[in-house]
Amino acid sequence: YYEMNEVGYNYRISDINCALGLSQLKKIEGFKKERGDIVRRYDELFHNFPIVTPAKKSACSDTCFHLYVVHIDFESLKMSRAELMEALRAKGIGTQVHYIPLYKQPYYKKLYGDISLQGSEKYYKGCLTLPLFVGLTRDDQSLISNTIKNIVEKKHVSLT
Repeated sequence: YYEMNEVGYNYRISDINCALGLSQLKKIEGFKKERGDIVRRYDELFHNFPIVTPAKKSACSDTCFHLYVVHIDFESLKMSRAELMEALRAKGIGTQVHYIPLYKQPYYKKLYGDISLQGSEKYYKGCLTLPLFVGLTRDDQSLISNTIKNIVEKKHVSLT
């Protein structure tokens, strides 16, 4: 018999989307390798750059890297995340914040009330997601990292 333990959704996917998905699965190892190469390149570009720290990666994970998250010391930068995002957007570089702390989502806020988890808050306040997609070139990455470094230098932040 059919039993439902929680309220949820029952989604269906079209045959065309299924076919597209199957064709993409055949390419997944190549996508995974390219994304890994992009992540390693970003890590090199931000190595020893004290204001921007790439998020730590687990040695035991086998990720496809759908995001490239950095942590930025906005206090030392003397610039808000919104200001940095706008400065990058003005240069044609889109960034994003993934994700707000789970307990701030309306469902959990209603369930648990107004709470604060300091570790989640600290992570959230300093995180920024940089562009990462199959086809992102080395030149694109250099432009992104150099633009961030130029913004930091214009703020006259000591990098030592």
